Amino acid sequence: MRNMVCKGESYLPKVLLLLFLTVCFQNRAFAEAHIDTYHDIVREFIPMEADLIKPNQPAGAHSIQVYDFDHDGHMEIVATYRLKEHVKKLHMAVLKSENSQWKKVFEKTEDGLDIEFSGMADLTGDGLPEYIIGWGQGASAGSKIEVFKWNNNTLDGIMEPRYFHKLELVQTDNSTSLALWERYCCDAFLVEVLAWDGRQMNFNEEQYKKYYPKVEKYHIDKIKYMDAWFYWYTLADAQLKANYLDDAKESIQRGLSYTHGREEFNSLRKRLEEKLLSTQH
Repeated sequence: MRNMVCKGESYLPKVLLLLFLTVCFQNRAFAEAHIDTYHDIVREFIPMEADLIKPNQPAGAHSIQVYDFDHDGHMEIVATYRLKEHVKKLHMAVLKSENSQWKKVFEKTEDGLDIEFSGMADLTGDGLPEYIIGWGQGASAGSKIEVFKWNNNTLDGIMEPRYFHKLELVQTDNSTSLALWERYCCDAFLVEVLAWDGRQMNFNEEQYKKYYPKVEKYHIDKIKYMDAWFYWYTLADAQLKANYLDDAKESIQRGLSYTHGREEFNSLRKRLEEKLLSTQH
């Protein structure tokens, strides 16, 4: 009896493992079949010589993405690509199925070398995510970000295009903010945090102040490695934006001790004086 039990115990895990592998294989085959289906659909709407482009961000993003923009239970397709003869032009197209027929409902073309970002996030806080795309224009130039909201079976822009070198999506209580890092000099960055103000994405002081510790740590670490004027400049700019005026005053004074950047630090000092005056009223 003991041998029979042991045999049964050793047999059961093998059966479970076999079932698990079978399910995994079936799920993978199902997903790959759907990817192939979307790929074939996209190819009907883009030029034959087009090369699909995989976005650099977010992690795991593909050149063909599917979203249910209008929450009708049917997926829309977003495809990013370039044409072989125009390698410095980028394209994004949105396809929608209506009455079992696919059609192109939105298309955008921009200068650039790669797609830095292509993804979704709820920026407006209404529970319906917006589409975000970053057009990569090169290591020096950075990327141009645009944000679109689904409206009347197409995409409408809800933010003036902005430039960035690094992008982070910051989750707040009921929405997402955009932290844009724009290179000022070398590896010193001017940072802004944009949040929905009811009409568009704009600088938000409250969200910036929450995000500020990350900006501060980055620049303090850089200063410890190399005490350079441009790190003090971007740090002082961040302190002014977060309303840490005493800290900003100290950083500006440190910056003015350098030969370079005196005009820039004098400009920061004027911003500081204006903020100090506004706090007195």
